[in-house]
Amino acid sequence: MSNPIESSETSSLKGKSAIVTAGSRGIGRGIAIHFARKGLANLAITYHSNKTEAEKTLSKCRELGVNAIAIQADAMDPAIGPKILKDALGGLNVTTIDILVNNAALSDISRVADVNNMQAEHFNEIMVANAYTPVSLMVAFMEHAPKHGGRVINISSLVSKLGNSDPMITYGATKAALDSFTRSFANTFSTATGITFNSLAVGPVETDAFAMVNELIPGFHDMQIEMTSAADRVGNVEDIAYIVGFLASEEGRWVNGASVSANGGYKQVLALFG
Repeated sequence: MSNPIESSETSSLKGKSAIVTAGSRGIGRGIAIHFARKGLANLAITYHSNKTEAEKTLSKCRELGVNAIAIQADAMDPAIGPKILKDALGGLNVTTIDILVNNAALSDISRVADVNNMQAEHFNEIMVANAYTPVSLMVAFMEHAPKHGGRVINISSLVSKLGNSDPMITYGATKAALDSFTRSFANTFSTATGITFNSLAVGPVETDAFAMVNELIPGFHDMQIEMTSAADRVGNVEDIAYIVGFLASEEGRWVNGASVSANGGYKQVLALFG
């Protein structure tokens, strides 16, 4: 008979250490702060260039009692996985990392060429940032996770499930690749490592990236509200953070290899998750 879970919402990550990539703003910041509220002990976030925003995340987490650091990282660095793990372990003064949240992605659609004009360099850039980088981190994480109870949560997108139009065709393909890697890691490594691997099919969320798309596509915001079934709004970062918090805790131990709906019941993908 399995042991019952004995934890409260405010302490379900007590004593744990986590890495959240792209934790300086948006969804990453929301996840980092939610982890802190759930009792996380140690946190490393990564940021690309905006150290000021990263410090804002750290300040809030430290107010909640977390030992928190920020690591500057470039998603195009071929050694990114081992580098971030090394910097996190050293900076936090820990020997293991319990939770990895792969949130960083190249999501600026103004930098993604449409398929008719795409060159190999464009394809490689977005595929490295959105697929290779999280895979590199997962491989490095497995070497430094605890013997049981490690968690990997990959922030994917519902566009991985859709037939997309430009400028989202290639971006959607990179997220589909990440989902495939997530399932394969669960199938191949979970039994031996005790780590669960899951991805989130995130829908429209009020972030800087969402605002950018809304500027490029007139009426985009209202269209997304119309497609969302759970409420008369799009998502916010807390909606995503709550789901990640569940998967990261002991309560989420029996979820593995899943693409978890985190999109407010987006109407185009309801049949996939129902």
